[in-house]
Amino acid sequence: MTDYNEEFDGIRIAEQNQADNHWTFSFEIGNGESLIEYLVDVDRDHWARLTNRRIEPAELVRLTFQFLLERESKELILKKFNIADVSGHFPTYESEIKRFF
Repeated sequence: MTDYNEEFDGIRIAEQNQADNHWTFSFEIGNGESLIEYLVDVDRDHWARLTNRRIEPAELVRLTFQFLLERESKELILKKFNIADVSGHFPTYESEIKRFF
């Protein structure tokens, strides 16, 4: 089981949209005035390649935010992004994410 840090208190993940080639999730973190909402796209092909379908897309979103919050504050994370773009900013992302499953 993964240990959560304090930044993960008050998280909510909800699927907003499902299309033939991707999902869109909302990810909220924080409470009250510190609440920040993000929109995250997960391409089906990228998800399948990265996870070998071992985890659900929503779990990949959660793990991605865990990874990101270990590297920067929630205020610095882009409010809208595609999971496929994370490795362009963090080259170790894919290898580190794969350790969780």
